[in-house]
Amino acid sequence: MNKKNDKNILLIHGYNGIPKIYEWLENELEELGYNVIVPKFKPREGVRYKEWKKLFDEYKNYIHEESIIVAHSIGNEFIIKYFNENDLRAKLYISLAGFSEYFEWENKEDLNRACKEFLVNERELQDFKNRYVKKYSIYSNNDHIVPFDILQKYPKSIDAIPILIENIGHMGKKSGLEEIPKVVDIIKENE
Repeated sequence: MNKKNDKNILLIHGYNGIPKIYEWLENELEELGYNVIVPKFKPREGVRYKEWKKLFDEYKNYIHEESIIVAHSIGNEFIIKYFNENDLRAKLYISLAGFSEYFEWENKEDLNRACKEFLVNERELQDFKNRYVKKYSIYSNNDHIVPFDILQKYPKSIDAIPILIENIGHMGKKSGLEEIPKVVDIIKENE
């Protein structure tokens, strides 16, 4: 496999692991001729930046200026940090339920710890803005994890095109969402 010339799409999951929509996306995108890569990071208590970074180093050679990144939830903060640290660039970035501000949940100490550990600062956000040709941020009005005002601010913080899709929740397992055609549409529009 010629990693640098392949049509690579990396699907980066969030805190709770690989969402159901990634199974659907993987099938749809492979049918379009893409090499779809879904790193399997440790979820929940295993959400540690150093551990995720170590695993993702195995995939770094798949990232080039024609690659596409789709990141869910805390996976967005991971990508911001990782791309900045490794001076990486890509063609297209699609955020699903992305955020760049800290928030807390009562009785969710490990989630709060992960949010603090992955939190990005203003310099990282500024540096990240130029790492993609196009950026999109998809979020919902009924996300049960990330507060709506924080979801609304994220696209502005990285100069992304905001896309509000009503009633799709956090797009993870609890949302019950099994497919997200808008992601495929964005990818097709940017070929």
